[in-house]
Amino acid sequence: MKVMIACGGTGGHLFPGMAVAEVLHARRHQVRLLVSEKAIDQTALAVSTGCSSRSDSIAVAVVPAMGYEGAGRLIKFGLRLAKATRVCVAACEEFEPDVVLGMGGFTSAPAIFGARWFRKRGTAAVIHESNAVPGKSNRWAGRLADHVAVGLADCARYFGRKPVTVTGTPIREALRRGKVADARAQLGLETGRLTVLVAGGSQGSHAINEGVALALPRLKSRAAALQFVHLTGAKDEEFLRETYETNGLRAMVMSFCGQMELAYSAADVVVARSGASTLTEIAAFGLPAILVPYPHAAGNHQWHNARVFERAGAAWLIEQSSADGEAAERGERFARVIGGLLDDEAGRGRMAKAARSLAVDDAADRIAILLEQYGEQTATN
Repeated sequence: MKVMIACGGTGGHLFPGMAVAEVLHARRHQVRLLVSEKAIDQTALAVSTGCSSRSDSIAVAVVPAMGYEGAGRLIKFGLRLAKATRVCVAACEEFEPDVVLGMGGFTSAPAIFGARWFRKRGTAAVIHESNAVPGKSNRWAGRLADHVAVGLADCARYFGRKPVTVTGTPIREALRRGKVADARAQLGLETGRLTVLVAGGSQGSHAINEGVALALPRLKSRAAALQFVHLTGAKDEEFLRETYETNGLRAMVMSFCGQMELAYSAADVVVARSGASTLTEIAAFGLPAILVPYPHAAGNHQWHNARVFERAGAAWLIEQSSADGEAAERGERFARVIGGLLDDEAGRGRMAKAARSLAVDDAADRIAILLEQYGEQTATN
């Protein structure tokens, strides 16, 4: 079976797509990824062992950027969409996939449009939506898809009478293996300290970075027993490194981490955005979480995602509006919540158990089986 997976644009779309690609390749299917030209895609692919434009295992093609920027730029968007769709149609003509899988984001819709154009040869179209509320791309693509896979059951109602399967959201093989015993040593951290992981998504979050930075003077009294792993994004790396040093706190500061299994394995607590992929990874590692939803996400889906974890008792939720107040209040809020979790070992244990209960370890396998069902139908038509 040949499967084309459109998954570029953000880590939240790319990494689950790569996870499905790994499983399909292991099941001896041919796979091609459609990604974007964005730096995050190229960085992630560069640190991956299985996905490369030069790899014999999982081939990669690039789709032009075409993000929707509002009604005022509708003509420009239409032209970009047409160009991206032509690229996807050409990719279908060359690869002749049995199934096209769209993982959401701006590479997904033109790929599904391309699959519909290629329908005469029996190509099936499937989309996966990780979030509790679907994004614009999947709302459009869902109308043309043969089947919808969702990460959270809350999302199924948005697709009307379309066939929907709750699969969970895939994570890569390296993350599915579980905790790495010597992760702290590999990251150059001390083994006996409580460790806070701060991760604002694949490109970092300035709001979280700033909030944690303002909290550090209130946490430096814990310096002997505390350390951080802080994934900053490119813009704030030097600022955060200097801030930790100024406050005398031990920290591994990185703009991007290509081995998230080490970061999660080292952590006792995580402070993060609440994109679906991040939450899936937090659940897989059973980590107590402090979640700060990105307030401008489409349909406020990060808030809805975070509420799933909060209701389960797996996370504390800080809305960014609360984090954006006066500097002193903002730093106090982060320090109070982080400190509260660090002081409550039993509470951390309960939250970890609740987080682990939300994990779906075989999500990539579930999606692969779904795709195989459509691939078999294509072969018999």
